[in-house]
Amino acid sequence: MLLIALWASPAAAQEPSYQRHVSALFSRLGCNGGACHGAVKGQNGFRLSLFGADPTGDAERLLREFGGRRIDLNNPAASLLLKKASGQAEHGGGVRLQAGSAEYEIIRKWIAGGAKIDAEAKAHIKELRVAPAQRAAKPGEGYSLKVEAAFVDGSSEDVTAYCSFTSLDAAAANVDATGQVTARMPGEAVIIVRYRAQPAMARILVPRPGTADFPEVKSHNFIDNHVLAKLKQMNLPPAGVADDAVFLRRACLDVAGELPAPCEVRAFLSDASADKRSKKIEELLQRPGHAALWTMKFCDLLKAADFGVYADALSLEADAPRFQAWVRARMDENTPYDQFVERILLATSKEGHSADEYAKEVAAVMEGYGPEHKDLDIYRKRKTLDLYWMRRGSDSVGGAMQVAHSFLGLRLECAQCHRHPHDIWRQEDLLDFANFFMRVRTVGFQDQNDKRFPDMAAIKKKYDDEAKQLEVEIKKRREGEGKKLDEAMKAAKTPEEKKTTTAKMESFRKEMQDLDRKAKMLPEIGRRLLQAESRVLPPGPTAKVTSTLGSKESKTFRLLGESESITAPSGRDPREIVMAWMRKPDNPFFARAIVNRVWAHYFGRGLIDPPDNLSAFNPATHPELLKELCDGFIANKYDLRWLHRTILNSRTYQQATALSADAAIDRVNYASFPLRRLPAEVLLDAINSATGTTEKMDMKYYHWPDEMRTVEVPFSPKNPFVTFVLETYGRPKRNAAVQCDCERDGSASVFQVLALANHPRLWEKLRDPSGRIAKLVQDVPDNPKRIEELFLAVVSRRPSEAERSACLKFMSESDSPEKGLQSVLWSLLNTREFLLQH
Repeated sequence: MLLIALWASPAAAQEPSYQRHVSALFSRLGCNGGACHGAVKGQNGFRLSLFGADPTGDAERLLREFGGRRIDLNNPAASLLLKKASGQAEHGGGVRLQAGSAEYEIIRKWIAGGAKIDAEAKAHIKELRVAPAQRAAKPGEGYSLKVEAAFVDGSSEDVTAYCSFTSLDAAAANVDATGQVTARMPGEAVIIVRYRAQPAMARILVPRPGTADFPEVKSHNFIDNHVLAKLKQMNLPPAGVADDAVFLRRACLDVAGELPAPCEVRAFLSDASADKRSKKIEELLQRPGHAALWTMKFCDLLKAADFGVYADALSLEADAPRFQAWVRARMDENTPYDQFVERILLATSKEGHSADEYAKEVAAVMEGYGPEHKDLDIYRKRKTLDLYWMRRGSDSVGGAMQVAHSFLGLRLECAQCHRHPHDIWRQEDLLDFANFFMRVRTVGFQDQNDKRFPDMAAIKKKYDDEAKQLEVEIKKRREGEGKKLDEAMKAAKTPEEKKTTTAKMESFRKEMQDLDRKAKMLPEIGRRLLQAESRVLPPGPTAKVTSTLGSKESKTFRLLGESESITAPSGRDPREIVMAWMRKPDNPFFARAIVNRVWAHYFGRGLIDPPDNLSAFNPATHPELLKELCDGFIANKYDLRWLHRTILNSRTYQQATALSADAAIDRVNYASFPLRRLPAEVLLDAINSATGTTEKMDMKYYHWPDEMRTVEVPFSPKNPFVTFVLETYGRPKRNAAVQCDCERDGSASVFQVLALANHPRLWEKLRDPSGRIAKLVQDVPDNPKRIEELFLAVVSRRPSEAERSACLKFMSESDSPEKGLQSVLWSLLNTREFLLQH
């Protein structure tokens, strides 16, 4: 079939085009793949650009390197290019084509015609179309894909024979080198088609065989319309709606990060109103726990931990809580998401104020660092989050990658060195985008700081001078007042004299301690002003990267996915251009990235999954649903609570986890609610709630209370059990160098199960004299009610009759009611029902 297609192609009837045909064959045959000549250093002295990203450069290397020995214009068949590829000469990549084949003849004809390199501009692709774009097929059925390229010069061509084809789920359907698709088993597969470096895709649905009794299901909102239509198409009946107890537990944990109290469960179960679920959702969205949970998630995403790398005036212990306090204030206010991002992306330290005004703010923040947390109250009232730009790698090319990942859902790390092997991004795409952030100052000590920032240098000198004067005053007062008080203490004879003198000495000592603290803080304030002020500098260096392939620099400003460069006025913050672009309703990344991440929070996977990989090679499972969610999010002025509310009220979210036998094969179509593990912080808070205990975080040194919810802890505490749980259950380190949502590990392991079941601290919680068991024994008179209370507190439901009988029997055989209840509680804590979101 491929042979027929190639012989029928224009290249076979006339002189082949290097750009449209020959370079395309290099891609289709795998010559420019990452494992062959497309590798960073090529293979055996011959390098092609990865996936043909630079076809003209490839031709130059092919024709000019080593005296042009790879091409023989006088005897094309003797060309080393053809002899190696056809196995007539030794070739590490093996035989890629047969002598005399259609592919062979196209390359031979091109060489015979003088190996001309036609204009790359005429071969630029306007659109790559695949037909059929979507089709349903039964297992065993097959069909052919046809690929047509529309070029910018107005011409079009069937390029099927020049494309490579890959199935993203070969278990559901595979595709051969000719584009012949074969359905294999029920499921869904996306076929990635690549013509040269340009991707396109087709989708094949393989419905479950047989006739299912698809139930009459009522949609709650538009989400269900899309999901149910797909399920019907796939012949997958949906699960029923979860009962009230399951819904309540699920919603409380997902929305507010906390278990419902037993009294809340009883009240909800006894409520007969038809709209009680929507009312509960609304109430949960207003709880402090909702703001706390999403503060934690945004601090994960924004890497609110990597401080103190460039400047000793920055620190994790002080700045991470301030960062968190600012984000928490925006979550409490339900700040529209576009404004939330704008106030981060365009942040500066001065915010338009004078240097003196900013200096007073910094002094107030640093002086407020103490048990009362006045620094947090001050910082959370700032308009912008300048601490975002004080993290490691937040400037330059690294900063551009962080912005792309956090706000656009894109992974650009590979483009630092070469074209992304699994995406469309090239090195120039990253560098052109990075130029919008090159004027953001790198915080920290730098040579010539005093000369570069004279306003801050002058204020720093003022603080340094004040500190020196204060040290002189402290010394003078200690040698004067201090010595006199010492002498008075020695001279005191009566108890009254001693009491009076002691009080004066204590007052003096406290005053001196405060002055000592201020004398030490003043230079730190000055250092922070000079080293850690975030500002936009005048135009200067442009984006540059250096790798094993050499160095590359760009002076162009171009937004991601755009083909045309733009001019960034020297008097304007270039980041404003990025923000305006992100706000456009047709921006392909901004709204989709956050909508997809919120969806992933509730379902354990994104409509595009992984949720931070919005790639042309990673299509959505429900593209129309994603578009409608994004359109609604934008129409509702980027209201995050609208987005949460819409998802939570859907039947899809409120489905039961119990899979029917018919739907057991589904993984991505939401035939039921997917089981997933609770986040580390939520799990630990749930354990504390279930056992009626707390954990001392051992953070008093940093002026934090001993007892607090784990989701609100700004950095890892010193409590070894808390640290153990957080690390074991996948809390991220918030490493700015890791551009991947997967830094938070949601996977389950046997170690997690065994660690929780056997950890001695868990038994200490069960036996705590102030814990739930002790209170139950004291306050509840009989075992049946105690058992019910335990079930309500741990799994948010009443026990079944079988469970009640088994627990009562066990307790009757225990040494005491207290020990019996401890064992029952231990058993409940180690069930899937408690450990998993269901």
